[in-house]
Amino acid sequence: MKAVRIYGKGDIRIEDVAIADPADDEVQIKVKDCGICGSDLHAFLEGWGLPTQPHPITGKTVPITLGHEFSGQVVKVGSGVDDLAVGDFVAVEPLIACGRCANCRAGNYNFCNKALAKDGAGNFLGFSQDGGMAEYANIQDVFAHRLPEGMSPELGAVCEPAAVAFEALKKSGLHAGQTVAVIGAGPIGLVTALLARIAGATRVFISDVSEVRLDQARKLGFKDMLNPAHDDVNAAIRECVSDGVDISFECAGVQTTFDTALKVTKRTGIVQIVALYGHPVNVNITDDLIMQGIDVITTLCYNNSFPKVLEIINRHRDEFQSIITKRIGLDDALEDGIKTLATDKSQVKILISPEI
Repeated sequence: MKAVRIYGKGDIRIEDVAIADPADDEVQIKVKDCGICGSDLHAFLEGWGLPTQPHPITGKTVPITLGHEFSGQVVKVGSGVDDLAVGDFVAVEPLIACGRCANCRAGNYNFCNKALAKDGAGNFLGFSQDGGMAEYANIQDVFAHRLPEGMSPELGAVCEPAAVAFEALKKSGLHAGQTVAVIGAGPIGLVTALLARIAGATRVFISDVSEVRLDQARKLGFKDMLNPAHDDVNAAIRECVSDGVDISFECAGVQTTFDTALKVTKRTGIVQIVALYGHPVNVNITDDLIMQGIDVITTLCYNNSFPKVLEIINRHRDEFQSIITKRIGLDDALEDGIKTLATDKSQVKILISPEI
């Protein structure tokens, strides 16, 4: 089969590779759509998250088939699988977990203790096990979630980034009637804003230095746009919500956006971290957190969220369909996909379809 393989920093190749039959607890899917994530971009540009020594669970090292935001149709079923059948359409939850450690048994399998790799390799398909930028993929049945009736595979591929945002909303405790600020209008920021609105947030402020990205937010029906290049974000938000927002979602991952999130959040409010940070941030814990009563909450991936997220997407198909801005084939994954995502801010979610 054809697959997009990464060998290390700056080295992605389109290759023909073999695929084994699924194991007893796996299904084999024909991949329909696979999204390109910012972490795929970091893997290409920096070699981030790739296994340079055998991963503690999978034993894999590079080269790896990229892709962790994907959906497909079951074409083969392992002998121990009884809840999926050939022909089912599924969204793939791409986590790697042992299922036996204390965190896994507690349901926190996104923090699997045995998935910690010494070289920092990610506990994801597409990083430490072959992923979805290929014609076929083998998936553990517990991580293959049947799509709601009539949902397109395109929307199934959107489930993974939506689950990232959903986990952040879940950790923050957001409830109807609250106000929020989303700092950073990239793909995850836009999905976070969408879910916050669906959850009943009364005001959703969105801040980004890119007018192109803010235009994408406007297309999704958001009104409260702010650009820190020429707006005083804190003053503008407090003009509307005098005490500050109940919750800010930090979706950019740099010092300036972290600082903004702190400033716009009310005393006793919550700063919910959604982004990953490439560098350490500085914070005055006494003055900015303790004396303000602000809780900073982090999140990693998701757990036990995919079925809920699929139902949310299914009830709001048009909104989530609108974040898909481009579909390409496997041969174009690097030039028209990963490299384009790095430079074209008008792209929200680029999907790779092996059938194109």
